Amino acid sequence: MEYMEPSKGRLASRLWLIYTAATILGSLLVLAIYVSAYDNTGVTERLRATGAFTRTVMQVLSFPLGFPLGAAADPFLERSFGCAASDEPCAIFVDWWTHFAAILVQIVILQIVIRLPRPANRPN
Repeated sequence: MEYMEPSKGRLASRLWLIYTAATILGSLLVLAIYVSAYDNTGVTERLRATGAFTRTVMQVLSFPLGFPLGAAADPFLERSFGCAASDEPCAIFVDWWTHFAAILVQIVILQIVIRLPRPANRPN
């Protein structure tokens, strides 16, 4: 088994930090775009297009855990919140939250993997 050098551990931590910042900031930016397009006059074509954009970006940002989590939780949550259709604002917000939860889970998993104890280097 190959041993990880301390410099590689620092690189992994830096990459984790970049991933964390990019996914969280990207998610919040997408939410801000959707919220700015939302108005109380009803579901317009602009809002539907922005909702589709929001779903697509969140699926990309939350890859790979976002798809199974969203597929399992979204229908149940949409019904429990009384969302009428999948392109309604309620359903978009539920979808955003489930994918954001997947991003947070991925961040924690990556942090745990990075922090796993590494065996000490042994001379051959």
